[in-house]
Amino acid sequence: MLNNLSELEQERVRAVINRLIAVNFLVKEKERESYMLIRRHRQALEQFFRFLSWDLIVDERHECVFLYASNNGLRRSLSRDESIWLLILRLIYEEKRQGLSLSEFPITTIHEIRSKYETFRFSWLKRTNLEKMVKLCEKYYLADTLDSDIRSDECRLRLFHTWLYVIDVDQLQTIHEKIRRYGENGQEGEPLDEVAEKVKAD
Repeated sequence: MLNNLSELEQERVRAVINRLIAVNFLVKEKERESYMLIRRHRQALEQFFRFLSWDLIVDERHECVFLYASNNGLRRSLSRDESIWLLILRLIYEEKRQGLSLSEFPITTIHEIRSKYETFRFSWLKRTNLEKMVKLCEKYYLADTLDSDIRSDECRLRLFHTWLYVIDVDQLQTIHEKIRRYGENGQEGEPLDEVAEKVKAD
């Protein structure tokens, strides 16, 4: 089916395939053209990824795309700091999205994130590590910064709906348990299942 496309369109499709394999999240807010191309060739792309035993999830309600590999082919092992950061931001996302329309993205601040760290009795991140955490979220289209100085408590982060595919809302209690476990034994290198978990977005 993709072979019937024009040469230019085939190049665009190849680019978006490579893009999804490299980073398996995409949001319309950041990549409108790629999102619309995926929608346009959704059936063909679903067939292509199914051949690789991967599932292409196009969430039109939340305007995001998630490439899921059940064989863990796209899973990224995370450090303890990365895991804690992502788990805490997932909690904040769920709290913030309540009452918002689908067209709105939850907004949090560095101060709110740091307060969560204090709630769970974790030491706050040093500047270099904080920058790494923010870049991690930006790379995987989980969040972006609305202000330039991430050292400021008032720096805002916009949380995208891709968080719905980081961990299922029904497993929020599991998040608390994971955070508690990290606090107790300080494990590192444990794959965070949530980054590759296929869920039903509500």
